[in-house]
Amino acid sequence: MNIKRELIEYQYENKTYSHHILLAETDNKTLLSPVNIYLKLHASRSLKTSERYSSAIKRFIDYLITQKSQDCIDYNIWRTAKMEDIRKWQGRLVSQRDLEGLKKPSDKTILESAKIVYHFYCWASDSDFPVIINNTSKEWKYNFKHESKIVQIKSMISGTSPDHANIDLGGKTTRNAPSSKKTLIMSDDDISALMTEYKDPVYSALLMLALATGLREQGCVSMPFIGVGVNSHIRPYPEIKNELKNGETAKTFNFTVKEKGNKVRTLQVNMAAWKTICNSYLPLFYERKKLFKKQFPGENSNAHFFLKKNGEPVTAKNIADQTYLAKQNFDAFPWSFHSARDWYATNFIIRHLTLNQINNLHYDAAVEEQLRLQLGHNDIKTTYMHYVRQASLILALQNGQLDYTLGKDEGFFNSLI
Repeated sequence: MNIKRELIEYQYENKTYSHHILLAETDNKTLLSPVNIYLKLHASRSLKTSERYSSAIKRFIDYLITQKSQDCIDYNIWRTAKMEDIRKWQGRLVSQRDLEGLKKPSDKTILESAKIVYHFYCWASDSDFPVIINNTSKEWKYNFKHESKIVQIKSMISGTSPDHANIDLGGKTTRNAPSSKKTLIMSDDDISALMTEYKDPVYSALLMLALATGLREQGCVSMPFIGVGVNSHIRPYPEIKNELKNGETAKTFNFTVKEKGNKVRTLQVNMAAWKTICNSYLPLFYERKKLFKKQFPGENSNAHFFLKKNGEPVTAKNIADQTYLAKQNFDAFPWSFHSARDWYATNFIIRHLTLNQINNLHYDAAVEEQLRLQLGHNDIKTTYMHYVRQASLILALQNGQLDYTLGKDEGFFNSLI
């Protein structure tokens, strides 16, 4: 028996739903109904969430299949899972990764997947499905501290004991729980270094668009070559200037996009950045567009601006994968493609508030509203204050107001010898 994952879209009560489902392939395909009900309820707000949840549950059921004799395998196998199976599954993932000398999946990623599986079984139990999981037990938790080779290597290199403060072993499964934020943002050198390491220039162009807008990965890849409807003014530079009022002097243009949770918003794109993107990437685009037309003869070739070398549209997952590969060329590089949102938001604050306002953590409702619309957040006040504090620290560093020497000069350290 194989577990297959499919993406479906349907209308229900005048609302469009799009999420993955799992099917058991035996003689006839069988829907794993409880799993799919769970995915509809908990993972239909965005395709990225749906992919993450459905993938985790599928991988776990695949693992269960490998642990049972063929005589015991049918489409109800998911119901036979015990707490210890979730723990052993995590152990299998850690062992396979360490034996192959890989860095991914990380301990944290494995734990997040296990939390999804655990949460599904808790939901199934609460919903009166016949499962044997005890949702008050902690038997599902894997001991990363003693078993993970990555943790042991890190502690050996640093000369410290393994630190698992960043791996939450609690019962909460939400990814929105408070976490430690980066204090600073990418420097110009960081940005240039990452762009240089991308093997395909299309990803450098996408990063520049993210820096110029604060767009998420999905929003960036949605940019058309020639827009339609509310985006009908979008053209490559300089043609776009002919489509805008005051086109010769316009500093930004509107881009209406659907991103996280299928939310639609209109944001501003920096015209100077768009000019640079088009100047560097447009020659490649025309060649790739020919390949796109060959592969997808019935599709609108103007709907996608960012194409891979083979002519296929770039996806958000492509960005994540290529950024991971690019980062392998650095000893330690803390930034990701998503860090461009922090970069944009912090610079937005620096641009629109005075130094005195930033240092006094001033709240400006107009600035908050514009940043909220640009980033696509429902309630951004807490995030706004985070970026104000971050801007204050960055400006202090730039102005030399923070002294990491603690006022200790050469004479002081010489006196210690």
